[in-house]
Amino acid sequence: MGYKVVIADDEKLILKNLAQIIDWQGLDCEIIGTAQNGQEVMEIIKNQQADLLLTDISMPEMSGIELLKTLNQINNKPMVILISGYDDFEYAKEGIKNNAFDYILKPIDYDELEDCVKRALNKLKEQKVSVYEHEKYAIYELITSGKVDAQINNKQALYFSMIVKNYKEDIELIFTKNEDFLSKWNPNLFVYKLSDKEVMVVVEMAKHFINQAADITDAFSQHLLHEGSDQCIVSVGKVGDQLFEIKHSVDAAKELLKYENYISGNVLTEERLKKEYKPSRSAADMMEEALGFIRNNFQTDLGVEQTAEQVGLSVSYFSLLFKQKTGLTFLDYLTNVRMEYACHFLQNTDLKTYEIAEKVGYTDQRYFSQVFKRKTKKTPSEYRKLVKNK
Repeated sequence: MGYKVVIADDEKLILKNLAQIIDWQGLDCEIIGTAQNGQEVMEIIKNQQADLLLTDISMPEMSGIELLKTLNQINNKPMVILISGYDDFEYAKEGIKNNAFDYILKPIDYDELEDCVKRALNKLKEQKVSVYEHEKYAIYELITSGKVDAQINNKQALYFSMIVKNYKEDIELIFTKNEDFLSKWNPNLFVYKLSDKEVMVVVEMAKHFINQAADITDAFSQHLLHEGSDQCIVSVGKVGDQLFEIKHSVDAAKELLKYENYISGNVLTEERLKKEYKPSRSAADMMEEALGFIRNNFQTDLGVEQTAEQVGLSVSYFSLLFKQKTGLTFLDYLTNVRMEYACHFLQNTDLKTYEIAEKVGYTDQRYFSQVFKRKTKKTPSEYRKLVKNK
C-alpha cells in the first residue's frame, strides 16, 4: 500500500465507521492503527511511519490540539485532518494554525470527508516526490564527493547499499512490480546507474527493522537474483543506522566486488568473504608487509585504502587484522610513526617546523603541531629545547 493511515476517535462507533465506510484500499491506503486517545496515537506513530492521521479534536488524556502540538516536535510527522463537533469549531480553527491540513464537522458527511482525504493524499504525493528527489541527489553527493547537503538531516533509519553487476532487468521494476515483497518493509529505493553493467541501489527503511538487517539484506539480494539473470552479481555493503554512514556501505560493496572470483555464489558479503577467501600468504606475513609499507611511505598522503590494497585485502578485513596485530587503528599507528620521525628530526637536525611537518606527511604545519602536542604533551619547539639541553 502507498499511504499509511491512523484513525483516532474516543467513540467506538465513529471509529468503526471511519475505518469501514471509506474505501481506503481504493485510495491506495492502509490503516496501520486505530486509537481512542492521543497517547495511543503517539504509541502507534512511534513504532510505525504514518502518512495521514484522522483524529477527533476532543478526546480524553490528550486533545486533538495537544496531539497536533506534540506531533509538530517530531520529524516525519503525518498530515492531520481534524474531526470536530460544532461546539469545538474554534478549536478546529486553532488546529489549522497548528498545521492541521483541514477539518471536518460532525455529523460527518463521508463524501465530504473522502474528498478531503483525496486532497490530503494529493498534497502528500507532491511532498513525497519533492523530498525523494532531493534526498536522492543528496545521497549521490554524499557517496561521490563526501559532501553533506546542509538541508539534509542525518536521518536515523536503516540504510544499506547493493551494487548489482551484469543485470538485465530494470532494477526499479524488479522491486516495484512485486508489491507483496515491498509491503513487508515499505522501503525507499534510490537507484543510480554506475555504468552499462553496474547499478547501485541504496535502501532506506524504518530504524526498527535494524534487528532484522541480516534477513532483509539477504531477502533483497535473493529477490534481485531471482528476478535478474544467472550472470548477475550482487555485492552487499554494510548496514548503517544513519544516513551519513551510507558512503561506508557503498565503499564496502565496491571493495567486495574485487573478490567476486574468490567467493562462491552470486551474492558477495563481508561474512562470506571472511569465511571463504583464503589468501595465499598468512595474515602475519601480510601485516608485516603493511607495517613495512607504512614506514616506507609515511611521508606521503597515506591512507588505509592504499595500504590494504598493497597487501591484497579489503579495507574492513585489513583493519580487523591490523588492530589484532598492533592493538591500534591504522590512523593511530601511522600517527605514532610520523611522530617518532618528527622527534628524530627535531633532535638531530635544524630543520624548521614546517619542513619537518612536510617530511613526515603533513601539509598543514598548524595541524602537525596540534597532533605533536597531543602525542608528546609539548609543542615541537618545546620538545627541541628539551632534548637540545640534555
